[in-house]
Formats: sequence, structure tokens, C-alpha cells
Amino acid sequence: MTGQNAGAAPARVVLIEDSEPIRQMIAVYLTNNGMKVFEADTVSAGRRAVNLLKPQIVLLDLGLEDGDGIDLLPEIVNQKIPCMVISARSQALDRVISLEKGAHDYMTKPIELRELLLRMRRMMATQSIVSSPSETIWAFGEIKVDQALRAIIPASGTKNVPITAMEFKLLRMFTSRAGRVVDRAELAKVIGVRSVEVSRALDISVSRLRKKLRDAGYEVNLRSVRGSGYLFSSDAITLGDDADTVSYTHLR
Repeated sequence: MTGQNAGAAPARVVLIEDSEPIRQMIAVYLTNNGMKVFEADTVSAGRRAVNLLKPQIVLLDLGLEDGDGIDLLPEIVNQKIPCMVISARSQALDRVISLEKGAHDYMTKPIELRELLLRMRRMMATQSIVSSPSETIWAFGEIKVDQALRAIIPASGTKNVPITAMEFKLLRMFTSRAGRVVDRAELAKVIGVRSVEVSRALDISVSRLRKKLRDAGYEVNLRSVRGSGYLFSSDAITLGDDADTVSYTHLR
């Protein structure tokens, strides 16, 4: 029995992996679970497959023969295609960089196939919800994010500000815990990092999120609490077109 609903079209998966044994192992398992897998073993072949097939999900290795898969990652996520990185690189910083560039998930080799399938189904289910017009706008009080475009809707002006999947997860965590300190260990889990040794990378990610909110016209009180974590204030500031004009709104 496969994991695919009867009558449903099989999910299209592009698997970019240069190790033939690993590629075949994953492809056979996913095929047996109702998915249609298209294989590629280089960056260039993977790029062609993604552009031609427009899959529901991409599985991406990083160490490929003709380049680093990390360079292909932005091209994939810019097409609004969920991408999971599967790599032998086990350093926390590799995971953070991949998530920063838009990866939705990261698994370290060797992988457990049942876990892979579970994560893939969760990613595709989330993408399906996000694609629904009624669910596409996520509001944090005055701050609004278009999940389908993965961009902050500006308070003034017309240009959306793109954010990564990791930045969106951070924003959801901060706003759901407004007025309370969120410790680094929790934030590390949210962005898929098991170690708090990457505090510098976390600080950079938060700083980028803060800047993007400001670029979208929102001045938020998001500050570091020494020895603990980060505090997101329940008060947000919406900047007017005039830099000297500031109005205060409450984040609900």
C-alpha cells in the first residue's frame, strides 16, 4: 500500500543527488509510496529538471560534482517550490546557511527513509495550505505577511519585502511570544538547529529580520537579552512616509 490517496495524481519530486546508491534508495522508496521521482546528479541537470517539471518538492544534496547545491537553492525557492536539503554536512552552521537561503528543512546523512517521507508530506501539506487564497495572508496585528509570496506586505508603498522560510518562522515565534523573552535554545529549535553554538548566526538572522521589517515600514522593538535570548515588544511602530512621522499600533 502506498501513501498516496486513491485517484490523486502522484506528487512530482526532483531528487538532486550525485551518489547513485543513495539516489536509487530514495527514489525507490518514494516511488513505492506513491510519488513520481525525477532524478538528477548535477547542479545543471537539477536546474533543468526544476525549471521544466515545476515539482511539488525538491530534495537537494549540497556537494555535487559540478558545483555546490547551496548555489541552486535560491533559484528553487524563488519559484515557490519547497526544498529540503539532504547533506552529509553536519555542522550547525551549514544548516543555518541553508535555511537562511530559503530551505524549508534540512536532514543530515545517513537519513531514515520513514522520517524523510514524513517530513516531505508535512512540507507539501503546509505548501497546500499556503497556496489557498483564503490562507495566504498571515497577520501579526499591523504586520502582514503574504505566505504564498513569502514576503512582508509594506505598511506604506507597494513593494513587498521578501523573507526566507527561517525568517518567517522566527517572526511567528516572536509575535506569538510578544512581551516575553524567547531563549536561544527555543529559537535554535524553531530554525532547525540543534546546537546553541551558532549564536552568532542566530544574531545575524534576527538582525536581518529586524532590518526587513523596517524596510517594510515597521519599526519593532526586537532586542537581545543578555544571557537569555530575545524580547519582542507588543508595541510596533508604523513609520510614515515622512521619516519624522511615527504612529504607534498594538500587536494583537
